[in-house]
Amino acid sequence: MKYDLRVYWLWLQHALGAGSSKAGRILSSYPTVYDFYRAGRQSWLLEGYFTQKELRNMEAWTAEQAAALLEYSEKMGQRVITPDDSEYPELLKQIPNPPCVLYVKGHIPDISCRLSIAIVGTRKATATGRTAARSIAYELAKSGAVVVSGGALGIDTAAHKGALQAGGKTVCVLGCGIDANYLMVNASLRDVIAKNGALVSEYPPDTQPMGSNFPIRNRIISGLAVGTLVVEAASRSGSLITADCALDQGRDVFAIPADIYSPVSKGVNSLIKCGAKPVSSAGEILEEYSECFSGKILLDGVETNAIIKDKDIPKKPHEENHTHKPENLSDDAERVYSVLSREPAHISNIGAETGLPVQRLLAALTELELAGAVRSYSGRRYSLC
Repeated sequence: MKYDLRVYWLWLQHALGAGSSKAGRILSSYPTVYDFYRAGRQSWLLEGYFTQKELRNMEAWTAEQAAALLEYSEKMGQRVITPDDSEYPELLKQIPNPPCVLYVKGHIPDISCRLSIAIVGTRKATATGRTAARSIAYELAKSGAVVVSGGALGIDTAAHKGALQAGGKTVCVLGCGIDANYLMVNASLRDVIAKNGALVSEYPPDTQPMGSNFPIRNRIISGLAVGTLVVEAASRSGSLITADCALDQGRDVFAIPADIYSPVSKGVNSLIKCGAKPVSSAGEILEEYSECFSGKILLDGVETNAIIKDKDIPKKPHEENHTHKPENLSDDAERVYSVLSREPAHISNIGAETGLPVQRLLAALTELELAGAVRSYSGRRYSLC
């Protein structure tokens, strides 16, 4: 008996476990997940990359059991979507280890044509951090962006609330089953999110929260967004894992600079040192994507630096650009400064001229921005001030 294809994705998810990157390898050899299911143990063994535990799971758990889980999930009010479904976000398909299955309550906004930004940070947020997360999420959502976060206390909660207060869309990615008794103080908030966006998890109903689930979950938060903003984070923080996931996925990372003496700022300030773009308003984030999502985001009324068009920038001889060169620059910053002019240059061109790896290039540009020597523009362009 052949079931709905979602059944075989559920079977595969159960066999491989959350966070696996092997589904892509499977589909490079088999037309569909159903064909892989039918191939049987001998073919699975010949692939040569499955663990003994995964092989046992493939044999021990049946399509009938997966079909029963699908039916149960739908009775619980959770839709099951897979990479075969049109609602499955294209952005998420692009990460190295997209989930085989997403359990969804609500509707995931179409982030293929709408800006989506993840906002994450510590559960032990300061009042300043919560205010920053809430106000930036509010302005992003008001401008048409989707705000993605993890539903935890502190920064996550503030981000979700800010987006909802703006009448916008927000997505909450959980590290447990959607129906689990997780942070019941936020239960009403999750209900509102489901009506104005979506609750999302790769964990089936009745899966209780475990510490090991959340780092695996974080790749989905960053995977659903083109950029991740870290508001406050200690030196060892799950938010830094999300930022690392974003970098691995080729996505942008933003951070709000903070008090160097605050324990919840160490992680954020370290991110900035490593090349995360420092921001202090929603407008500075929106500017980065004004060309990619032209007509989809609204900059009017948002606190932002002016968007300067190329024609508005005075063009001076290259030699004149070094009049106010900061002192004590690092070697990398010196190299970047030497190739910049008053005319904005794309980061790829700067990298080609300097020969610097992307991480060192971003760190050097950040150093120059903080020194007041470089200005950033939409579209990842930079010029001397």
